[in-house]
Amino acid sequence: MPTIRVEGHDFYFFEKNGKSPTIMMLCSTGLDSRQWKDLLPMVGERKLISPHYLNYVKSSSWQKKSPIDSWIDYRAAEGLLLAEGREIDLIGHSYGGFIALRLAKEHPDRIRRIALHEPIVWGCLQHTNRDDLKNEFGEVVETFFKEDLEPEDFLRDFVDYWNEVGSWDSMPEGRKGSWRDLQPKILSEVRLLCYDTTPPSYYEEISHPTLITVSESTPPHQYEACNILSSSLPNVKVIDVTGGHMGVVTNSGEVMPLLARWVND
Repeated sequence: MPTIRVEGHDFYFFEKNGKSPTIMMLCSTGLDSRQWKDLLPMVGERKLISPHYLNYVKSSSWQKKSPIDSWIDYRAAEGLLLAEGREIDLIGHSYGGFIALRLAKEHPDRIRRIALHEPIVWGCLQHTNRDDLKNEFGEVVETFFKEDLEPEDFLRDFVDYWNEVGSWDSMPEGRKGSWRDLQPKILSEVRLLCYDTTPPSYYEEISHPTLITVSESTPPHQYEACNILSSSLPNVKVIDVTGGHMGVVTNSGEVMPLLARWVND
């Protein structure tokens, strides 16, 4: 079982051997490499890697007494990137998009092309002129981090937020159990993303050919953050798709081919 060790924690990563350049697939919060199953036949004989984040299936749980530090997920992805020793392509969704953009910024000579579905870049919202969207985002943060919010209620709020009301309650019990096990780590990831203060100017030097797919049915403040990001990137193509934030999974027949074609060029 392939793993990479980071700060005393073992991170499992899915690996499929193949031709260069390698594609690293970076997952959304709550999901693992299985979210990319529909993509695999679209990228031919390419080598693929996809890390499972801390606390996720086959990876270590947090070993320290201090609160979970989700930045360790970035450091694991960074270790995999540097181990490749050559340029690779990045595909990311949501939290995975957040990680991918940082890899590209910090290691520009190691990245060839980038394809993202709705990366989370909520620090950009500090620079919107839309006070209504700032307020909307503030309400979301208050909901997620309400004092004395029960873990189950946090998961319900989170899943319904990205899907539709009732999505948590209709989820199969076995899958709910997996999410319950991940709840402390999911909370840590959401805290990292919600309190991110990275300005749009941070992304201006990411000159790699970048595709961003985004859906108008995503939450309005998320759509705005992606628009601000797109305006900051010097070499970007934006494609509107259907299916909302989770469209890369629920509407994979539309979104996955776009991501695959971009990195196949």
